[in-house]
Amino acid sequence: MDKQRVREFFPVTGNLVYFNHAAVGPLSTPACEAIERFARDQRDLGALHWREWYAEYDRLRASASRLIGAQPDEIAILKNTSEALSFVAQGYRWERGDNVVTTAVEFPSNYTPWRNLQKRGVECRVARVPTVEAIEPLLDARTRIVAVASVAFHNGFTADLGAIGELCARSGALLCVDAIQSLGMLPMDVRRSKIAFLAADGHKWMCGPEGATIFYAAAEHRDRLEVLEHGWTNVKRRGASFLEAAPELLPDARRFEAGSLSTVGVHGLRAAIDLLLEIGVEAIAAEVIRLAARLAEGLGEIGWRVMSPRPIASGIIGATPPSVEPSLLKWHRTLEEHKIVCAPREGMLRFSPHFYNDEEEIERVIGVLRA
Repeated sequence: MDKQRVREFFPVTGNLVYFNHAAVGPLSTPACEAIERFARDQRDLGALHWREWYAEYDRLRASASRLIGAQPDEIAILKNTSEALSFVAQGYRWERGDNVVTTAVEFPSNYTPWRNLQKRGVECRVARVPTVEAIEPLLDARTRIVAVASVAFHNGFTADLGAIGELCARSGALLCVDAIQSLGMLPMDVRRSKIAFLAADGHKWMCGPEGATIFYAAAEHRDRLEVLEHGWTNVKRRGASFLEAAPELLPDARRFEAGSLSTVGVHGLRAAIDLLLEIGVEAIAAEVIRLAARLAEGLGEIGWRVMSPRPIASGIIGATPPSVEPSLLKWHRTLEEHKIVCAPREGMLRFSPHFYNDEEEIERVIGVLRA
């Protein structure tokens, strides 16, 4: 990987040591430029180029499908991960006595929708961690969905989606994945991992804008979801007329897109994904894990306790300081004063470097903490 070249795509490197991609990633220059082009076009010409807007929706679906190993007609564009996961939780045709399995390390987006089903007579079972060993004892003939994060938001625990997918296939359950903490940083193949549904915002590891989300619904499973929102874009129309629109849904994943999309977000996210595809997700993953492992090693050398599972398998490193004083928030503020950005999470400082970061930045973080 040509580190100098890839760093040029991220101007944030001239201002900060940015280790906070697990929260909000900085826009890459291709993403920012695509957003600016669209904004200027709408400012100057209104909706004159609406046909090009629609073509961009299709280009995003195509790029997203390449990123996760799907087909473009299996991709819907939604506003955030919470919406997508709620579409699965609320749209699945449950019967009283069914159950769903999630885990104790999920972000609220992949926990509250499933717990909320209990009022409908659906039991929510919680595994300690997203592993086959923890999940399998909770499965039975009434388990309909297993919902896990590909990577835990706080300590970087990385699920073996292939193994969990095989388990779900054997048990007859559907695998639903919150991929926001891995997509753009780790490879994803929804077919190989037997994933039925997947959701990921573009604003973290994909370094795109907020408000644009990839929602994958496998073609063979999307009819299992009741569509919760109906509008003018997800139903078939009679020619050019909008009057008395038929309630018949579109046959592909666009059925989940009930109205106008975030066109500015679509432009930015497509450009962001295309940059990642050009560099290569396998190469990105190798570099992220290398940098994260070096950071974990350096933190351990100065007495910090690394809470992320070993061997390091993602870009998220959670660590606690050597003593209770100064407080975690004081450590966080001190780093920000030195133009180093991370995040306090679950009693740890969470560092999340990306592929364009370098070892000099890691040494700077370690140096500030040591001092």
